[in-house]
Amino acid sequence: MASMQRAVMLSSAALLAASCSGLAQADFAACSLSDHPLAAGADPINYVRFALRSDNRPVLAYSTDVHNASSLYLYVCANAACSAGHVVYLDTSSNYYGAPGVLVRSDGRPLIVGSYMGGIRLYDCLDDDCSDFGIHTIRANASAIFSDLPVLLQSNGNPLLLYLDNVLGPRPGHLIAHFCDDALCDNSGTERVLALPPPNSMFSSLTLVLDSTGKLAANYLTSVGASNLNTYDIARCADTACTNISNAQLSAPVSNSTPTRTALAMRSDSRPLGLDNQANNRALLDCTSSGCAVADNRVIPANAPGQTFGLRLLAGDLPAFAWSGANAVGAFACADATCTNGQGVQTSSAALSVLDGDFAISVDARPAFAYIDFDTRTLAVAACNGDVVFKDGFD
Repeated sequence: MASMQRAVMLSSAALLAASCSGLAQADFAACSLSDHPLAAGADPINYVRFALRSDNRPVLAYSTDVHNASSLYLYVCANAACSAGHVVYLDTSSNYYGAPGVLVRSDGRPLIVGSYMGGIRLYDCLDDDCSDFGIHTIRANASAIFSDLPVLLQSNGNPLLLYLDNVLGPRPGHLIAHFCDDALCDNSGTERVLALPPPNSMFSSLTLVLDSTGKLAANYLTSVGASNLNTYDIARCADTACTNISNAQLSAPVSNSTPTRTALAMRSDSRPLGLDNQANNRALLDCTSSGCAVADNRVIPANAPGQTFGLRLLAGDLPAFAWSGANAVGAFACADATCTNGQGVQTSSAALSVLDGDFAISVDARPAFAYIDFDTRTLAVAACNGDVVFKDGFD
């Protein structure tokens, strides 16, 4: 059921035709987007998260879906298009109920956070290729942690992650921010409760970002009671220590659709920006203030086809995101900060629908993303070929 819901989120019943007209700021003609299926193993894949190195080479953390014997891997791409690379086996757990987190440290070494037997582990690669790595326990086995584990680095270089706590413990299903006070999270760190689920409800689909002053924002879905409907919510910290927290609802089910995935970016003026993927409200959720008590619902242009996932900002706070449709995937760049219009690039894909995906923009402003084919449960990366950069759009 969970896999089917995620597939509905990232699939399109009918792919809209992408327009080739638009302002120069959103011209993707300079990017030749190509699709590269990855040799990521024979087991079905259920989650993937994606990061880019400073030289534009992607790294992917992904988990397989084998009952009581699922595994966590890192895929290290050899070039920016990810037409070649190698797999690093990290661990085998019982099952993975949420996506891992992945980032690249300033020295090029990948860092991965994943669940393990109900606990949380950090995998610290010892070199760029992750030919060896250390394992560090953040939460012990049998802690009943079953959630997405987004991770990023604080200004001091120490990791910060989100998770949902044990539903049977003293913080049942609470949304937790874990601030590590060392580079490997070996110490206990500091934890803040960002949100408490309403009675008979639960959280899912966690995303995390910091503003330029180090204040946290987190998006999450809240189930409407025991139904399969969700509201789209945000937790916002008013200080770097996250002792003052506010929560707000950004979106709710529209007609017969519901939010099924969150995405989050931070504008240069510290206003959070979300992306609602539901079929009847494909929209940017544009906070009107840093605290995000209210957000404007900005419907994305009709020439941004398919189902959206991932969200990043280009120069000038221009939003960009990935999309998937029947036998095609692509990226779309808004031509203005409120996304009244824009233009995208696309490539053909064997996937009729996408189970999960993640999106990034390189330092020289080229789009790249990873996704899982729902039918074959295989992994692919779409990226720009060669060294060509976006002439005007992604800059």
